[in-house]
Amino acid sequence: NVRHILNSANLRILNVVYPNAWDPVDFRAGAAAAFEKVNALLDEGDFLTLRSLLSDELLSELRESHAELAKGVIYELKETRQLGIFKSVAKSDEFGDEALFVTPLLKVTEKYTLEKDKSVWWEVRRLHKWTFKRVLPGENGEEASDWQVIAMNK
Repeated sequence: NVRHILNSANLRILNVVYPNAWDPVDFRAGAAAAFEKVNALLDEGDFLTLRSLLSDELLSELRESHAELAKGVIYELKETRQLGIFKSVAKSDEFGDEALFVTPLLKVTEKYTLEKDKSVWWEVRRLHKWTFKRVLPGENGEEASDWQVIAMNK
């Protein structure tokens, strides 16, 4: 995929200016793990733990919408796989810090079962685009921040 190749090249070049800001192997594993962890915490209603993984704005949106969306169904995540990098950009964030924004394309298989009749279920295979943000190291030798999910596009 040309989009993935171009974004990957740009991210590798970014490491020249910000050493160790981008690791494709770690990001690939981390993005899939984050998808699984966030969905598990949402199902548990553990918004306290989600605070460290999600932006405040996204967390607020999910607090309002997730419970209603999950009513009457049991959700099971069957498989998560990153297909490639859909978009990446390094720019100043809302606080004026230099940050890296990366949106991977995730292929996901999910199973939904009706709570009132467990014999009724369906599987869905779909693509998700979640945007991750990482504040880049400053001039004073600080480390890059941990990755945080700032947007979910299903």
